Amino acid sequence: MNATIQINLGISTFSPNHAKIAKSYNYEFRPGGSSMRRPIQILILVALLICSSNASFAYWGLAGSSTSDTASIFIWDWEAGDFVFSDPIDLGQYGNYPYDAVMRPQYGEEIWIPGASGDGVVVIDEFGNITHEIPTNEYPVSIAFNPRQDIALVSCRDGDNLDIIDLNTYEVIGSLPIPGTYLGPGNIVYDVLGHRFFLVAWYDDILFEISDDGASITDQVDLGDNLWQLSIDPNFGGYLYVTDRGTDQVRVIDPETMLEVQTIDVGDDPWGIDVDEPFVVVACEDSGDVYKIDSTTWEVQHIALPAGSDPRDVSIATGWMTVGGREVLGAAAYVAGGRTVSGDPLYVIDLYDGTIMHDLDVPGTNTNVVAVEAQWHLPSSVDELPFAVSLQLEVAPNPFNPRTQVKFHLETAAQVRLCVFDVSGRLVQTLVAESMEPGQHTITWDGRDRGGRRSPSGTYLVMVQAGDLLAGQKVVLVQ
Repeated sequence: MNATIQINLGISTFSPNHAKIAKSYNYEFRPGGSSMRRPIQILILVALLICSSNASFAYWGLAGSSTSDTASIFIWDWEAGDFVFSDPIDLGQYGNYPYDAVMRPQYGEEIWIPGASGDGVVVIDEFGNITHEIPTNEYPVSIAFNPRQDIALVSCRDGDNLDIIDLNTYEVIGSLPIPGTYLGPGNIVYDVLGHRFFLVAWYDDILFEISDDGASITDQVDLGDNLWQLSIDPNFGGYLYVTDRGTDQVRVIDPETMLEVQTIDVGDDPWGIDVDEPFVVVACEDSGDVYKIDSTTWEVQHIALPAGSDPRDVSIATGWMTVGGREVLGAAAYVAGGRTVSGDPLYVIDLYDGTIMHDLDVPGTNTNVVAVEAQWHLPSSVDELPFAVSLQLEVAPNPFNPRTQVKFHLETAAQVRLCVFDVSGRLVQTLVAESMEPGQHTITWDGRDRGGRRSPSGTYLVMVQAGDLLAGQKVVLVQ
């Protein structure tokens, strides 16, 4: 493909006072452009941009400030070419001293914030409205979601337990004691492939494996010296990455065996960490800098922050878009910069070259946590999707129940991503995420989502990316 594709994109976003704004922009997609040569890890943006002339796009996040007990929604303002923040949101009784911010997976209009000093969790929608306030045990510091069981686990440090929250009722329905920790349970994540949680004990050396339903400890190992945060790729699983503040290292753990496979030296006092393959980003508080790790080679790149930075939390967003030949969204790490003499920064770091693209001043004081997510949406009326002839993509039977087969052909070996999205643009299932040999390939989708649940009847988008080639087909599930 050498032609330039012109796209008109309508964008629904909101102003700083949370009022919705509708805008329209023209885009060019140049298959031979520099962006195509980048190792795109999430194909959803490219796929949905070229799927429909009526696609819409919303890009948003939240930064929390611990000293002022507030949070602010931020968006990318396309006309201004810069970020816009909402007015500070008072997190109320249960949001006192925000200690984490997590997007609810497959439900991109909610951010959950545990208020460590407020003994509760605050749920905020995309317009900055507080929709739920959930009392918990003492000093909640971290949240992880299991869509498979419709639950969230909240790590309560001073309560020495994990609270189990029903995602349908937004109420605590149970609690799991965590024994033998120095200061109590710390950060927690969910492994979508292994169907289990992982938890670290703060200021201690214990890594726990927690059952899928949050009801029991299934394994534990002694590890490192002073564990803090941990992360695992939310879409594709893989290794578990744990920051160790005592040894100034990142410990790479095989989640199947809970054995250490690699230790990586980073800066002084590694705090926050996030992973979105192949990017791993670590914020080191005491040395005031950031380290980017390539998960395929273990190469480490040091990224200096402005003097006086106090980096805490990290959130990675991936995907790219060009407007008038200018790239406005790429793979970026958002780093909560703490409190400095010049303000309360949020650093946006380009993960391809390691430069600071934006140094944003967050409303409130002491930027402590950040969560960011891109959402792409398609109208249900989309009829045909782009078809790369050389991939020979076929999905049959169509309509289907309970399973269908996805067939495609590779002329050469390639890194392949085969994913299923719903018509709102949300990832439903990743069927392939690996290098594949030339030839014909057949993959079965059983109609289940990443949590193992049966997907509802409706229209879905099957997208395959192989190197620089991209193809998609609409498929209908009938229950």
